[in-house]
Amino acid sequence: MFSATAFILIGGKSERFGTHKWQAMIEGKSVLNRIWNSCDSIKNRLIIGKEKPLNFEKPFIEDDLLINAPINGLYTALKNSKTDWILLLSCDLPLIDSQIINLLGKHLDKQADVIVPIANGKTQVTCGYYNKRILPLVDNEIQNGNYSLFKLVQIINSVDIDFGKDLRFWNMNTEGDLKDIINYLSDKK
Repeated sequence: MFSATAFILIGGKSERFGTHKWQAMIEGKSVLNRIWNSCDSIKNRLIIGKEKPLNFEKPFIEDDLLINAPINGLYTALKNSKTDWILLLSCDLPLIDSQIINLLGKHLDKQADVIVPIANGKTQVTCGYYNKRILPLVDNEIQNGNYSLFKLVQIINSVDIDFGKDLRFWNMNTEGDLKDIINYLSDKK
């Protein structure tokens, strides 16, 4: 078990997707449950969103801020974490698995502020470990209207882990992406 708290973001508007991404089904499981289960090496897991869905049974906290950006989830996670490290995960990445989470967790370093994967030519800022000590910097960025996690990761001590062209980092933004992911998994069997 890693000494970290996992926070899974479900607060996006999902405008391009049309419905809540976290409820989408892949191989008989919701995206949220797939990601939740991938964090089995982390004892403390919470969901962050705009408001708690009806009949929602997982531990849930509401976004602290009104802005619609992943930095809001990061800020909320850092502010509410009881551990020095948090794992930030987005439902945009439904193929994330425990192997990725555990590999990233092996790089937890007291000198680093963030450990993030780079896959498919992109820094995967919504799948990384962030240290709680960056909370004042995150707060300052938000106060200055800087909501980009990509820019934040560039100005802090970052450890980048290269995953090459790993399709587990497939970003799901539309219903078409969901269909492509389901077809990919089906073809892989």
